[in-house]
Amino acid sequence: MIDPRANSKGPLAAPAPLPHVSRRALGRINDALPIPTECRYCSGPVALVDNSEIYRGRSYGGWPFAYWCKDCDAMVGLHPDTDLPLGTLANKALRTARQNCKAPFERIWRVLRLKSRKGAYAWLAEQLRIPVEQCHFGLFEVEQCEQARDASLRFLQAQEKAHVA
Repeated sequence: MIDPRANSKGPLAAPAPLPHVSRRALGRINDALPIPTECRYCSGPVALVDNSEIYRGRSYGGWPFAYWCKDCDAMVGLHPDTDLPLGTLANKALRTARQNCKAPFERIWRVLRLKSRKGAYAWLAEQLRIPVEQCHFGLFEVEQCEQARDASLRFLQAQEKAHVA
């Protein structure tokens, strides 16, 4: 469901430290997740921060903001120009799994150009036997990341065999 603020009439108040929240950006996000306030790992408070707080004074990215649990270091970035999380809070192990396991999937639609990103996620949802709305690395737990990686590697291996034959 699109965030109702995308169609609101009054001015949008951006929570600190965000400089703004864009109606257009909010309108592009179909299935917004709730803003985390309590950590799913340690039940500690979750704060909206400039990611320079996380990375010792250095900001990363064009929209350098994140939700961060300082108690256990779980975090999640934000959709650009919004205050909406890109996925669920992730601890170090889950962040590593999401990063490492996404690479073969990215290769399917970026390098090989076999599918659009949307088409690639629809294919992956079918492989994982989950609804397309739930098929995104930002929503996956470690086991789903590994399943997605394995499905993507099988697909890539089949493509390589087809090109060799």
